[in-house]
Amino acid sequence: MALPIIHLIKEISMNTTQILGEAPGIQYQKKTDKTETKTNQSLTDTIIIGRFMRGRFDTPMTIHKGNIRGELGYEPNNPDYICVRDALERGVPSVQVLRVPPNVG
Repeated sequence: MALPIIHLIKEISMNTTQILGEAPGIQYQKKTDKTETKTNQSLTDTIIIGRFMRGRFDTPMTIHKGNIRGELGYEPNNPDYICVRDALERGVPSVQVLRVPPNVG
């Protein structure tokens, strides 16, 4: 049985509205809130769990722009690798990455 890949990433920015406050993506009782603004909020806790060419299985690794290829290998078509790369390209200084084993059998 295949293990699902899980990406746990907080949004880089938070949408705030006058009616709903900081409740992103929730529209309740057919009220449409069009007063949305973006606040610049830094990303502090990021962990990405996925399958990569290289890396540790036993503990999360700190990945940044300078070590992504060395620690994870270069896989431009791997959705998990793309997720890490995109987070770093959007200005996140580093992410914690936990590698899961590939499907066996």
